[in-house]
Amino acid sequence: MTEKMNNTFGAMLTVTMMVLPLGLAGCASGPDLSRLNAKVDAAQTMAREAQDTANEALMKANALQNTQNESIRRADTAQQTANAAQRTANQAIRAANASNGG
Repeated sequence: MTEKMNNTFGAMLTVTMMVLPLGLAGCASGPDLSRLNAKVDAAQTMAREAQDTANEALMKANALQNTQNESIRRADTAQQTANAAQRTANQAIRAANASNGG
């Protein structure tokens, strides 16, 4: 019994889904369609503007990321230079201590 009801309900739902849009389209008048088209056009324009804004923000974020990566690279180079200078200073101290009988 339940399966038969489900089949009947499914068939009614399918028919309703097919007929309802046709009925609504028949009810729409010229001015209604013009207003709907205007709303769709406005929505598309807003979507394009939002996409443009998002693309611009992404480009700026990428530029900032590149700047940050360059800053990190320079900081790493400076750290390597500082480490080399420290090693040289330590060697000089050891040499001075050795020559002083240390």
